[in-house]
Amino acid sequence: MDRKDSLAYKKTFSYVKTIDFEELPTTEKKACVVVEDIIHITKKEEVKLRNAINYQAHHKIQKIICASHAIYKNQIYSLLAFFNFVIFTSALSNVPTIRNVFNYFKVEADQIQAWLEEYKKVGKGRHGIYFFFDCEKMTFNVSLNMLFKNILCIGILGAPQESTNSETKNNTDIKFLQTRFEKFVANFPLKNEAASIFSIIINCINPNFLRPHDLTIIFFVDKTRKAKKLISVVDYINFLLSEIETPSANLIALHRFVQSFCYIPKIFIRNKFLLSQIQD
Repeated sequence: MDRKDSLAYKKTFSYVKTIDFEELPTTEKKACVVVEDIIHITKKEEVKLRNAINYQAHHKIQKIICASHAIYKNQIYSLLAFFNFVIFTSALSNVPTIRNVFNYFKVEADQIQAWLEEYKKVGKGRHGIYFFFDCEKMTFNVSLNMLFKNILCIGILGAPQESTNSETKNNTDIKFLQTRFEKFVANFPLKNEAASIFSIIINCINPNFLRPHDLTIIFFVDKTRKAKKLISVVDYINFLLSEIETPSANLIALHRFVQSFCYIPKIFIRNKFLLSQIQD
C-alpha cells in the first residue's frame, strides 16, 4: 500500500500502518492486511503472498485482501485457488477478468455466458453493487450493497442454469408467476392494480429470484449465507396499495431492491408513507 492509500485509510482507521512484502510474515494475529493495487510482484514476493494467504490467514486468524485491476501478468492468477472469495465491481470492463476467473475454476462455457449476461443485466455499472465468486461453494453471487448484505445467488457451478438465455423460457416463467400471483390475490379488492404492479416487477427482475411456491425472495443477511430472510412480494404489493400501513424493515429492504431494477408509477402507490418519501 502506498502512502496516498495509507493516508486515505487512516481517515477511517487511525491505527493503519504501511508495510512492505518483507514484513508480511511478521504481521500480528487477527490483523487485516490489504495488499493494494497489485500491478506486478516478483517471484519472491509472490511466495510471501502465497504463504500469507495459505498459512497466515488460517493460523494467525487474519483477513487478507488483495486489490488488483487484473489477474494476468501479476502472479494473481496462480493464487486464485487460495482465496475464499473473488470480488468484482459492476463495471462492464470487468467482463474479461471475470471470464478468466470462471475459466480458472473450470466453469462450462454455456454457464459462463449465462452468468456474464446476468452480471451485465443486474450490475449495469452501478456503484455499490458487487459480485463475487465463492471459491469454496463454487457459487456466483451478487450483493446489492457494499456491506455484503441482501446477497442473491446467481448460480452454482455445474448445476442446471437457473438464469435464462432463452427469451421463450423467460416469458414462460413470467407467465407462470403472473398466474400464480393472480391466484394469491383472487379475492383482493384491488387485484387488478396488484396484478399491474406485479407485472412491472416480474418483467424487470430475474424471475428466478422469486420462489414460485410462495412468491418470496430470499435475502441472505451476510456473505456466510447461513442467516437469511424470506420477504413476500405479495405482502410488499399489499403494502404499496394500503394507505396507512407502516412498512417493516423487511418491506423497506424489498422496496429498495425493487427500486434498483424498475420504477413503479405513483398512480399505483397508495401508501402514504411511501408517497411522502417520494415527494421529499
